[in-house]
Amino acid sequence: MEISYLGSAFYGFQKQKSAYTVQGLLEDTLQKITEEKIKVVGAGRTDRGVHALAQVCNFQTACDLPPEKIKDALNALLPLEVRVNHAREVPQNFHARRCVKGKLYAYLVWTEEVMSPFLLNFSYHYPYPMEAGRIRSALDKVVGEHDFCSFAKAGVYKGGTIRVIQGARLIEDEHLLCFLIQGAGFLQHMVRTIVGTVLEVGRGRFEPEQILEILAKRNRSAAGPTAPACGLYLVRVIY
Repeated sequence: MEISYLGSAFYGFQKQKSAYTVQGLLEDTLQKITEEKIKVVGAGRTDRGVHALAQVCNFQTACDLPPEKIKDALNALLPLEVRVNHAREVPQNFHARRCVKGKLYAYLVWTEEVMSPFLLNFSYHYPYPMEAGRIRSALDKVVGEHDFCSFAKAGVYKGGTIRVIQGARLIEDEHLLCFLIQGAGFLQHMVRTIVGTVLEVGRGRFEPEQILEILAKRNRSAAGPTAPACGLYLVRVIY
């Protein structure tokens, strides 16, 4: 299934005890439809407040309802904060997370002095003078294979902290900045910390060339702040 959800309505995607999550809600609703205990696998475990335009999930069921009917039943029962966009059968060996070849994230930043109330839960308010050329130069430095330990939430990561960024660019539209970052995989808070750091570059608090120094230090304290979750969107999962 491809699903969309409003991140501010949930305590993240991954199921947690005593927390309202996307995975937990999907599993509970699917159990009502199929009368089976269902385990939903997501392509990514988005954090609390992070939105998704096209998260991908899969599950197994013995129910004989066709995927389109399951989609319709889910959308009839689920709250409007989460929608199933598409549903189809896939081979038994498909795994929504392990088969991923890349993910595209967008991050929205509102730069006008006064924050629009309509963008309050959907973008980061950053009303400071910035140079877009400096930001683009800094983004170029994160493209490729690097150890992103400095740009991740502190912790132990299975498989290490080396990741590949396939592309990173900035789109400007008056007071709205849109960062598009695509990678083969991401560490927790990685996109948000990259954005928070390159915004500091735009303000002149770091030089673009310092991005490589920050990567080399492998220390979270070397990078800039982690941008808030409200501006982050999972746009596409690539298989």
